[in-house]
Amino acid sequence: MDLDRYNYLKMRDFKIDQNISEHLLEMLEMLIHWIFQVGEQNNLEIKTIELAAILSKFYMSKQQISSERADLLGIASLMIAVKFNECQNKTSMNIQDCVDQCQSKYSSIEIIDMEMKILSLIEYDANFTTITDYYDDEAVQIDLVLFVTLDSEFLYFRKYELYEAIRNFYSKDTSNLSEITKHIISKISTKIQQLTTQDENNTPKIIKKTIKKKGFRRQRISSSQSITL
Repeated sequence: MDLDRYNYLKMRDFKIDQNISEHLLEMLEMLIHWIFQVGEQNNLEIKTIELAAILSKFYMSKQQISSERADLLGIASLMIAVKFNECQNKTSMNIQDCVDQCQSKYSSIEIIDMEMKILSLIEYDANFTTITDYYDDEAVQIDLVLFVTLDSEFLYFRKYELYEAIRNFYSKDTSNLSEITKHIISKISTKIQQLTTQDENNTPKIIKKTIKKKGFRRQRISSSQSITL
């Protein structure tokens, strides 16, 4: 990767510095899973899912929000991410899709109002670095990118740290890796092992496979098939 580009991505790499309570972490993890499912239903890019998760994390680290309105934060974050990242893909997800996705729990005005609150908090700059941004024309290990995005235990790491760990996760020689990279690799391995031990049948399949960025797109599901948080 070009050094100037890499340094720019690191400069835009958001990290949560404030400790989030266990209750909020649990709510945040549920919210990010919900964002992923909504994004997958609407055939969105992996980067869009990541960006929506980052926006939700940023807002929740700065502002209080009740669990009853967490899905409002999630759908507004997703709408911002769609506008920022999906404009060239002619994605058909719009504000009415968002209303339908929340089963009309919120009006379009309420969703737009939450969008404005998020945008105001980030000073109208949604150009946050995602893990997939570091893949410069490389195949993206989407299974692992989603794994660390959806798990709150990886919340306090920078995206380039997670990228380095994912890129080297299957490497047999880790002697030249930084301590933080080896720590994250160990953490991912431990989490996968724990999940495998808890339930062999329901373990997420983290497999040694790379998928092109565009390969994440799947068959579109109607937005009327809502998921509730």
